Amino acid sequence: MDLSGLWRFQLDPMGFGKTPGSELYLSKLTETITLPGSMDEGGKGIQNIVAHVDRLSRKFEYCGQAWYQREVVIPEDWKGKEVILSLERCHWETAVFVDGEPVATDERLSTPNRFILTKQLTPGLHTLTLCVDNRLKYPMDQWTHGTTEYTQTNWNGVAGRMELIAKPACYIEKMDIYPDTETGKVKVSLALHTAGNPVKGTLTLHIREKGGKEVCRAVVPVALSGASTIEHELALGKDMKLWDEFSPALYDLTATLDTEAGEDLRSSVFGMRHVEQGRHHVRLNGRDIHLRGVLDCCVFPITGYPATDVKEWKRIMGTVKDYGMNHIRFHSWCPPEAAFDAADELGLYLQVELPMWIKDVGRYPARRDFFEKEMYAILDEYGNHPSFILYCNGNENEGDFAVLEDLVKKGQAYDPRHLYSASTARTHVKADQYYASHVAANVGDKNRRWITVYEGKPSTDWDLCEESAIDVPVIAHETGQRCMYPNFEEMKKYTGVLEPRNFKVFQDRLARNGMLHQADEFFRATGAHTVLQYKEVNEALLRTSTSGGFQLLGLSDFPGQGSAFVGILDAFWESKGLVTPEKFRESCAPVVLLARLPKRTYTNNETFTAKLGIYQFGPEAIRKGQLAWQLEGEAGNIVGSGKINHKEIPFSTVDSLGVVNIPLDKVTAAGKYTLKARIAGGICNEWDIWVYPAVKQPASEVYTYVRQWEKAKELLLKGENVLLVPDSCAGRKAHFASHFWNPIMFNWKPMIVGTRIDHQHPAFRDFPTSYYADWQWWDILNYATAVDLTDMRTLTPVIQSIDTYEVNRKLGISFEANVAGGKLFVLCVDPEKDMEKRPAMQQLLTSVRNYVASDRFAPSVSLQPYELDALFDYSKIHRAETQSSEAIRQLLNQ
Repeated sequence: MDLSGLWRFQLDPMGFGKTPGSELYLSKLTETITLPGSMDEGGKGIQNIVAHVDRLSRKFEYCGQAWYQREVVIPEDWKGKEVILSLERCHWETAVFVDGEPVATDERLSTPNRFILTKQLTPGLHTLTLCVDNRLKYPMDQWTHGTTEYTQTNWNGVAGRMELIAKPACYIEKMDIYPDTETGKVKVSLALHTAGNPVKGTLTLHIREKGGKEVCRAVVPVALSGASTIEHELALGKDMKLWDEFSPALYDLTATLDTEAGEDLRSSVFGMRHVEQGRHHVRLNGRDIHLRGVLDCCVFPITGYPATDVKEWKRIMGTVKDYGMNHIRFHSWCPPEAAFDAADELGLYLQVELPMWIKDVGRYPARRDFFEKEMYAILDEYGNHPSFILYCNGNENEGDFAVLEDLVKKGQAYDPRHLYSASTARTHVKADQYYASHVAANVGDKNRRWITVYEGKPSTDWDLCEESAIDVPVIAHETGQRCMYPNFEEMKKYTGVLEPRNFKVFQDRLARNGMLHQADEFFRATGAHTVLQYKEVNEALLRTSTSGGFQLLGLSDFPGQGSAFVGILDAFWESKGLVTPEKFRESCAPVVLLARLPKRTYTNNETFTAKLGIYQFGPEAIRKGQLAWQLEGEAGNIVGSGKINHKEIPFSTVDSLGVVNIPLDKVTAAGKYTLKARIAGGICNEWDIWVYPAVKQPASEVYTYVRQWEKAKELLLKGENVLLVPDSCAGRKAHFASHFWNPIMFNWKPMIVGTRIDHQHPAFRDFPTSYYADWQWWDILNYATAVDLTDMRTLTPVIQSIDTYEVNRKLGISFEANVAGGKLFVLCVDPEKDMEKRPAMQQLLTSVRNYVASDRFAPSVSLQPYELDALFDYSKIHRAETQSSEAIRQLLNQ
């Protein structure tokens, strides 16, 4: 009986609805609401006008008891049957009342709540009342995604299927399916609800391919006097199909129990797969797999609660697969049944977690009991799903790890169909069968070695093989985390219960500082840089043959904890237009070509060397063939090309293919060149380098190069052209990589989210560049300073560090202006340190020098000398110190 629809409703902010004399379950509730759904969707609660900068803002907020009520009519043919109320995704504690009498209370966050109401719901009319309480029943900190305001919100309601189910007095309560891929058999374990009565009848088991033909059938006589468990084995035959990411073959198993009490039917989808712990990798069906994963942190901006329909999960998970991933980690929460169904069909490997992210594990016995019950509930509810291969207690927990290890051991004994881990990061225990962490160490080791990659390097000739080789498979934890500027065009997509008021705050502050017209440039430049970083982050871990996988943070944005715009997709799992799935898959897919480059910038008297390799975790061996390569300029000119023969490449391997050596003496002009590689099957990848002339042409003498502002000011007053590369200035130390996670939460130097480059400016005629910081900018930006130009309203920097979206100051590394009758070009970089190792810095200085010495030097903005004095006042040079914050300490469980 479907219970969705209109329910009566009433708030209980004082929590008196269960108190004698104030019992709301004895009253007829006064308002209405539609279920399934939440109070937020119904416009119930306290109207919220606050604009949070660290998260999206709910239109309505409420924390406490809320009451839901309706009548149900039980049909006559339900007489004598077991009546079960099933409520999917209640949030959180749910109490049930029938006809004014309390019946039961449950507190599941991860699985449906089920209540046996046989005695209460006899044929006829009844009043069914629910009290849902979304207060945190146990100390949970504010982080866990099962309850946090930062992502799904701490909503109140029932989000999934709501139904009354009538069963015979003897029915199948639970069905567990244990595939044996070696023998091609399936063991079926059935737990029967018999109420202690003897049972006689027949059990019919049949398996069919999902949506297809029947595979096998068995009829088993049932005669139970006391026991309530039946086990039986079925053989699938020689045509058995295995389940994995490439061929997610599914079977339907239906069990029909026919007894004197009537007929009961239970069915479940399963896949023939076996997961086990390998030396460095998770093994599936006897072969190593490598997990290319993303995080799902329960972000649902329209509803504020997780989707419970398969269609929406197939959209999300289809997008994940489109971008070359095969794995999703559900960070400190467990998704609904629909997510498992979608993953089964699409072939995705899931890591499921308890709603646990706490720093005092073991402190509260009642909370510990809750987590243990929640673990068993997850294993019972979702254990048959082949996509469910990894279980973890939660995220970055601290405290008594003996408690976490005890949970792992109990889970392993209860359901061996999955691999178990005590916690991501922090501590690796002996019972772990895998370990997802940013550092890797065997139990007891003091040497904590980094295995996560947060940003790339100009050189790609490195890996983390030694660091990742511990006693269990290691998965790089929360890789990437490179923040970009928000896309204000996204604001119009928030049509549900959450509003992007944080976006509006950021937008208003940008406008106040006179840069609103640059908002899209900031988004595009920082977004392109994040794409560049994720290519390198992913490939670094693909080069690491001992890595068990990675979990990228993120493919999609995380709208909480300070507003972390770290995704190449937005919070809706939709493209931001930064990179196509096809392009992203060049560096993140089952098969990826790799290149180990010693550096990214060269002069034309050098030889470019690249060691080519392959990451091969495809469905089968790659036949012997040829790798074709070429080094190509932006105009299509070929500097070098060739082919390398390769042998057959087995699956589950990382291997080298050959070395390419290309003399660069044919390159005469500065430019970007791309090494392109391809093998059969459309497998291709590419990497950019920059080549500059070794011999620089002398510049005209119609300009003066100076290091100090006072000298520059003297020359400007004489009407001269001046290139100022200051030896010191008041500003922030710049950085090539964008900010980690987000600058609101992590108040770390340099508080910059990226770099915008006026790439069409004539100053770059001899220094080809794009509009964002690509690898040739590495040492330039890491030796640069960004000065605050906010008060110079008409000035737009030539090289612009993009400030945090919370503050939005105008920061310039380079700018030009007419000053006191002369013309000034400022470049705040270090032109001296290790210059022999910095060809890009040499070439940038040459290009700028040539511009300033030419008739093309024509600044459009005029400034007064006093406006620049403060930037170069040595007595007032500000030395900012790195600050910590309470949010950082909380995130790191310190």
